[in-house]
Amino acid sequence: MLTNNNLALRHKHYEQITLDAVDDKHKAPKYYTRVITGCLEDIAEPVHAIISKRRPGDKFPKYFACTDTSLSVEQALRYYQKRWPVEVDNTYLKNALGLGDFRQQSFEATQKWFAVVMLAINYLQYRMALAYSKNLPKSSLADFIRQHRLEHFQNLLRTVMQPFAPAQQIETCLQDVFSVSPWAIV
Repeated sequence: MLTNNNLALRHKHYEQITLDAVDDKHKAPKYYTRVITGCLEDIAEPVHAIISKRRPGDKFPKYFACTDTSLSVEQALRYYQKRWPVEVDNTYLKNALGLGDFRQQSFEATQKWFAVVMLAINYLQYRMALAYSKNLPKSSLADFIRQHRLEHFQNLLRTVMQPFAPAQQIETCLQDVFSVSPWAIV
């Protein structure tokens, strides 16, 4: 339905919106937007449907719904931009940390599984807070999961190499091999 409305609005000009850059590595994103106001089933008040494209010729626009019709398109997209890291964290909770993996378990087993996953996410957020306190560049949960796996892999290599080489040589070798990881967090 929204796709048809977007095509019907071909004659209407897109408004260019520039949002804040998420970090120093990326430039501020620009979007081309249109707004349709209408009603959705089961929602009493009218809503804005925001049609957003990365560039004018983009054939696959993204659609956002906003129930606060007093917000401008730019304000609504800024809220979505702030919300996105939360959605990424939720994805990591389900996929990388396994919160979506308990199927047909007893209530007690589900509670225990949930506690373990919460412990893991708290540990990762603690690591993020430590990095933040050291003024390190902003990183995502994915970066800390990779970092944690890297540290475990390095410890495994140390243990395996210990009978064959002196500790200093092992550390030099690990530094040479893993110094090329651009995502490693110090």
